[in-house]
Amino acid sequence: MPGNFVGPEPIAANRVIRSLDEYRNLFRDAKPGQLCGDVSPEYLYYHQKAVPKILAETSARIPIIILLRNPIDRAYSNYLMKVRDRQERLTFEEALAAESERLAAHWAWGWGYVSCGLYAEQVKAYLDNFERVLILLFEEDIVSGQATGKVLNFLNLEPMQAATDKVHANVSGYPQNRILHRLMTDELVVRKVKNLIKATPLYARSKQAYQKMMVANLRKEAMSTQIRQMLKERFQDDVALLKEYTGLPVRKFWRDFQ
Repeated sequence: MPGNFVGPEPIAANRVIRSLDEYRNLFRDAKPGQLCGDVSPEYLYYHQKAVPKILAETSARIPIIILLRNPIDRAYSNYLMKVRDRQERLTFEEALAAESERLAAHWAWGWGYVSCGLYAEQVKAYLDNFERVLILLFEEDIVSGQATGKVLNFLNLEPMQAATDKVHANVSGYPQNRILHRLMTDELVVRKVKNLIKATPLYARSKQAYQKMMVANLRKEAMSTQIRQMLKERFQDDVALLKEYTGLPVRKFWRDFQ
């Protein structure tokens, strides 16, 4: 996978796993019988480099799971996450206009609000090279709660009794109280507080309280009709190609493209 990216810190994409042994080592603390995995959007975006690397390290029989979301909603959610993390300073419209220049300057995949959502060729690369590929749609499978069952069945694992699908994970938005948000996202402050209470009974509850405060301080703003229409025009040919390559009911669940 690519490294040495520039742009606002921290740049998670520079922390690259370069071998199968390194990847397996990420799960060294897993308990026996525990189901675990990771979410790595970079593999889809950087398919030209990722596919040959995966094939070299494993085989074409390795199961591939891809989750896709309406690319318009994905772009805005991506932007709001950068705003939440105090990395994005531009308006959404300004950021879209700056995307080509940023990517040309070697900013990481997460700044490609539009390019990350051009799924057709990304998905086709995996369909063409791997024998077992499961493609999920956020609006069909995550929202309905079907995703976990489909994934476990695809991996030939036993079904789980407890509900595990969470639609609103990693919530993003515009901070209402910027001072509070700055304190809650300051890595040094968070680490000091965490170290103080980690060995106390308050630790588990404090994590829940932290998440509730974080979410309560974030507000959503609807995307403007003009920007949504512009993005629809940008994505519509790619969505048509995606449907052609996969047969997915994207037009049914992505209402912008009906």
